[in-house]
Amino acid sequence: MSSFLYTLIISPLYTLIECIFVFFEKVSYNTGFSIIGVSLGITVLCLPLYAVAEKWQQIERDKEKSMESQLKRIKAAFSGDERYMMTSAYYKECNYSQIMALRSSFGLVIQIPFFIAAYSFLSRLETTSSFLFIKNLSQSDALFKIGNFPVNILPIAMTLINIAASAIYTKGFKWKEKLPIYAMALIFLFILYPSPSGLVLYWTMNNVFSLVKNIFYKLKNPLKSFYYLCCALLLPATVYILTKAHTKLPNKLIFLFIALTIYLIPMILKIADRLLKGPLSVIEENGRTRHTIFIISSLILFVLTGLTIPSTLIASSPTEFADIGSASNPLFYITNTLFQSAGIFIFWAPCIYFLFGKKVQAVFASLFCALCLCALANTYVFMMNYGDISNALKFLHTDDFGGGTPASFINIIVLAGIFALTPLLLRKKSVFEAVSAILLMAVTVLAVKNTVVIQGAYKDYKTNFAEDEASKIEPIATLSKNHKNVVLIYIDMAQGQFVSEMVKESPELLDIFEGFTQFNNVLSFNGHTIMGSPGVYGGYEYTPLEMNRRDNVPLVDKHNESLVLLSRILSEELGFSAVLTDPSWPNYRQFCDLSFLNAYPKIKGYKTCGKYYSLWSREYKELSGNNIPDNSGEILKRNLIFFSLFRQSPLVLRKLIYKNGTYWSTSSRAENGKAALDNYSAMYYLPRLTKISETEGGSYFAFINQLTHENDVMLFEPPNYEPVAKIQDLGPSKFRYNIGYHTQMAAFKLIGNWLSYLKENGIYDNTRIVIASDHGGDSREDCFEKDDELDDSITGGQYKGRGHYHCLLMYKDFDSRGKMVLDNETFMTNADTPSLLLKGLKESEFINPFTKKPIPYDTSEIKKNGVYISASDAHQPGNNGKFKFSIKDSEWWHIKENIFKSENWSQGIK
Repeated sequence: MSSFLYTLIISPLYTLIECIFVFFEKVSYNTGFSIIGVSLGITVLCLPLYAVAEKWQQIERDKEKSMESQLKRIKAAFSGDERYMMTSAYYKECNYSQIMALRSSFGLVIQIPFFIAAYSFLSRLETTSSFLFIKNLSQSDALFKIGNFPVNILPIAMTLINIAASAIYTKGFKWKEKLPIYAMALIFLFILYPSPSGLVLYWTMNNVFSLVKNIFYKLKNPLKSFYYLCCALLLPATVYILTKAHTKLPNKLIFLFIALTIYLIPMILKIADRLLKGPLSVIEENGRTRHTIFIISSLILFVLTGLTIPSTLIASSPTEFADIGSASNPLFYITNTLFQSAGIFIFWAPCIYFLFGKKVQAVFASLFCALCLCALANTYVFMMNYGDISNALKFLHTDDFGGGTPASFINIIVLAGIFALTPLLLRKKSVFEAVSAILLMAVTVLAVKNTVVIQGAYKDYKTNFAEDEASKIEPIATLSKNHKNVVLIYIDMAQGQFVSEMVKESPELLDIFEGFTQFNNVLSFNGHTIMGSPGVYGGYEYTPLEMNRRDNVPLVDKHNESLVLLSRILSEELGFSAVLTDPSWPNYRQFCDLSFLNAYPKIKGYKTCGKYYSLWSREYKELSGNNIPDNSGEILKRNLIFFSLFRQSPLVLRKLIYKNGTYWSTSSRAENGKAALDNYSAMYYLPRLTKISETEGGSYFAFINQLTHENDVMLFEPPNYEPVAKIQDLGPSKFRYNIGYHTQMAAFKLIGNWLSYLKENGIYDNTRIVIASDHGGDSREDCFEKDDELDDSITGGQYKGRGHYHCLLMYKDFDSRGKMVLDNETFMTNADTPSLLLKGLKESEFINPFTKKPIPYDTSEIKKNGVYISASDAHQPGNNGKFKFSIKDSEWWHIKENIFKSENWSQGIK
């Protein structure tokens, strides 16, 4: 219950405080000033509430004063029950209830949730910063000691300022009204005395601002005087921020927007007054209509923010959000977001709304209606395709959300139109009620449908495919010491462009990967796994073009064929043992559904991703002392509501809300490395997952891993690229800021350990290995001829550019030795993988058991006139047809010879 109340009431305030803190920290780069900024921001935002509180308190004081003389007479003339009866009768005559006396405490009451939120935030703040005489804001200031007793100056100063503010505020009050205020000042002294100085600094500044506020309340026109002071102080602050402050342009623009809003308050009030006298006059005078508009708009925003948008995201890939953090079911995170949304739209919004009179309520109701319609338009009309997103809610390849595009200008025009037309809509009561009811029902039905999909997928996943984590390492693949071994290491989204820079940074890789050739002039057939991976597993018959030509077989069956092709050939024709781990999109599912292998008893399938994480984290902590906590659940709990707000916001604000995937978080653990470590731990144990045999025959081992795909958080620190909780050194590489480079270096270091294991056990020379990826990562690469027009035309959803089709392909043959060779000339594709692995294992070419066509050892004829790739963004099974990929004519591209030359790229099928 306490957790529910915290999420409902305190969590929205906590988030507000965190966002204000991050803003001031980005402007000032000083934790102390940021805390002062939080205090200032909360004070300014609460001024309307304090004004209402002061009004109520004055009403209460005036009422008590008007009744004072008669109450004294009753007290003098009566006693006991008779006095009680007479007093009650007099209260009734004056239309006064003793519960109304609580109005005098409202100013104190509204501070309590803000204090709890501030206490919670500042107590958790990760900082060792100093400020003025305070050495560490995370500890008490302890300026000096008397014996062993630390004397904290800041709490004492806070109390003195509080008492001064209280003295000014309560001037002329009765002692009984003053006592609680002074008592509260002393209570805060005892509560905050041992607290971190950052928290005490916040409350001290609250008292300073309260003192200033109380001084102004004693003036003739307090609000007008306070406004003029704010404008006077804001002008030099704005000039400094815009010209001198070392902060990014977006932060300067935010400050400028806030300043302009404050300067325009008189104009905004005049516009509101005109609206109240014009279009909004109807709802101002009709309380029922006014409340209906506000309540329905709040409900739509509540459902859209807390349920519909989060469930739509998770329903797109339910299993990707399963088993995150301490919660197994993804619906837990949707429920948490629903409570957070309820806190904003069901608790705080009505609390504020009903505090004010009918004029403010009319403006508030119409504003909420406009915001509701704008949120729906942004969510469903201006949704935009930003591509893949991780379960930490970071987009994998997008950092520009169209803020300066023609779509953003259209978006602004549409939103302006909605705001302009909203007052007219509200005058048509029946139309508004019908439209709003339909909208509320639509977002609710969609949310319910999504939750059913999520629960069904989760139940299926848990019942049939979820596996317990391993408690110990047992070998899954056996490699022969006396016979030939064939190995495919498939690392999702590994990039060919990185390899030359990797060996430049770590020259030892040339010896570790001895005998290998890295083909740099290599191409993938699509920018996504669903079309880019079948060729790696099955060769040229499983490229998008060839799969579409064979349109009498369902896509899912063709995909499964590719996954088992090499395993079937080598196990059935040569008697090899065959092991396949973590296949890509098995049965067109996003999780490791190994049921498609049931028809092939000779092929063993294993899930390794995530299976060894707990075991690895314990061992790694003992070996390195590094403790990398799994904070994935906390990240998702916090950021999911931000993602909802991101989707509802105008295009020009989305980058600001997203804030590089941190969503305005202060935590140094604001990014989720769990997905990367799930893959890292599996690759880390490769030597122990591999058994050497002197008696068994040849072996085929396909190890699939997505470490290089999990590039939403930087975890791996040079030079060894091992996981650390916080990176201190990014290394010397020109790609040092590229997370994909760091994950690929980490993967190569681990693969290198496994290769050393093969050498130590004498099976390196009788093992043929291909290391390949399904597609590249960065859309634009320096290794291509610069051609922005060409890159802009090669569009696959959010991807523009040739780099996304530049994948990784490395090959080591039997008995191959010598330093790794970097081949920049030979034209290759990742569909060459099966031919490289099968070449020469028998005299004649192998036959595809599904199509009965030969798999050529030499693929040069296939590539002689170039190949066709797909730039389609249809990266989910649901985006494609049953038998064919959904690829537009303009999304086909023909590439020949040197992929880095612009002249070798042409659009369309000839």
